[in-house]
Amino acid sequence: MTTDQLLLLLVTMVAVLLILAIIGGAGLAYVVWRRLRGRYRPRTASAPPPVVAPAPAAQAAPAGPSRATDEPIPKGDVPGDDPRILALGLEAPTSTEAVFRNLDRIKPLLREEVAESDRIGRTTPLAGRALRATGVYLWTVPASRGGLDASYVDRLEAVAQVGRIDAGMAWIVHWLSAHSELTGRLDEESFAELYPTIDLPTVFSATPPARAVEVDGDTYRIEGARWRLGSGGYHADRWLAGANVFTASGEPVINEATGAHKAIGVWLPADKLRQIDDWNPLGLRSSGSASYELTGPVDVPRRWSFEITGDMSAYFFPFMGVMLGAAQHLVDLTLQFVRSKRRAGVATGSHDVTALADAMTSLDMLTLGLRGYAQYIDRVRAERGGVFTAEDAAWIHNVGLPVRETIMKVRDITSDIYGTGYVAAGSEFGRVLRDIQVGLAHAWFRRSDALDLRLRHMTVVLDSPRFSPIWDGGWPVELRADSSSPS
Repeated sequence: MTTDQLLLLLVTMVAVLLILAIIGGAGLAYVVWRRLRGRYRPRTASAPPPVVAPAPAAQAAPAGPSRATDEPIPKGDVPGDDPRILALGLEAPTSTEAVFRNLDRIKPLLREEVAESDRIGRTTPLAGRALRATGVYLWTVPASRGGLDASYVDRLEAVAQVGRIDAGMAWIVHWLSAHSELTGRLDEESFAELYPTIDLPTVFSATPPARAVEVDGDTYRIEGARWRLGSGGYHADRWLAGANVFTASGEPVINEATGAHKAIGVWLPADKLRQIDDWNPLGLRSSGSASYELTGPVDVPRRWSFEITGDMSAYFFPFMGVMLGAAQHLVDLTLQFVRSKRRAGVATGSHDVTALADAMTSLDMLTLGLRGYAQYIDRVRAERGGVFTAEDAAWIHNVGLPVRETIMKVRDITSDIYGTGYVAAGSEFGRVLRDIQVGLAHAWFRRSDALDLRLRHMTVVLDSPRFSPIWDGGWPVELRADSSSPS
């Protein structure tokens, strides 16, 4: 075959291959086009499907507090001779031991009343009477007035025990108990007038302070006043309120010792007061911390008051038990949750175990630390007649900060562990979380809007040559002989 013939054959073969490639490519393109055309073919208009009205959804159980805005809140508590109270078999509160035994007896009832208390925004009348019957409201009345003058160790423990059931109930246990101690500020005549019996729970709010005008030499006139955050007011028989004092000409009265505007707590006649059902918060609902206001101007004897400017007392301290009990409650629920998983054969990860151990040991240290502080306060009461130095008061008034930090740590750890199963709306765990969130807004725990107060306290600590930390006193703490008077 000649060269020309070979070239012709090669050209022919290439031409045939090109033709076949073109035909194959065209066929493949056609197939792809058909598939794409079928996938994205525009929808033809069609009649819309008939609209079927959905069936009404079943009414879900309320996820949280659900008291109707027009539902009246009951005032007061059930009578002391209510059969349900008598059935508890409580002792006469003639000793602190008897009060604790009574608290143990009513705990099942308190647990049963928690949900309704949270719903209506106050501790129920039944639970309120049960708490009152234990004697825990009046055991802080000074011994000179016929009370038990309970130790701060016992007060802290009682508040924490109730807080482990419900923080709102513990809130009112503390404040009604603390206010009973204030009866020691009255002279004999005024005490006899206001307290024919010591079993008269007393509410006290100084937020915001009213104007108390000096008139007639021995009288204060107060008018147009409303006080917020009256914790325990639904259970109270006596009403205290805070006020700043002014002269008849409108000038502020100054405390000569401190240079501060004179502030007083004053007992007001109950028939001149009206409670306002305005307590509707996220948490601590059972505390029933509603406002109260005067229904008209009122004149009260000055001897029905006491000065609170520069107060060095530690009556607030057992309040720490509210948050302590709430944190213990979270740990209780988390332990139940983890143990139930383990019983069901569900593996517990090392993170959950070690984190829970961290929360529990931190809470142990906080509990022991607060008990130690309470013992220190009791030593001051026994050896100095309850007189705190400015350094003592400054140190103790800052205790809310470490409490806050530990509570937040426990809350975060337990929420992380418990939350892996999701916290159900309206659950017990969720309620405790709500209570802690609102409790942390109190000035004793809050950082915002409270730094100036803590700055003043710590300035005393830093500038005083007499100050020494509590741990310098050994154990049990020995009070320094050169720190026996206020500065």
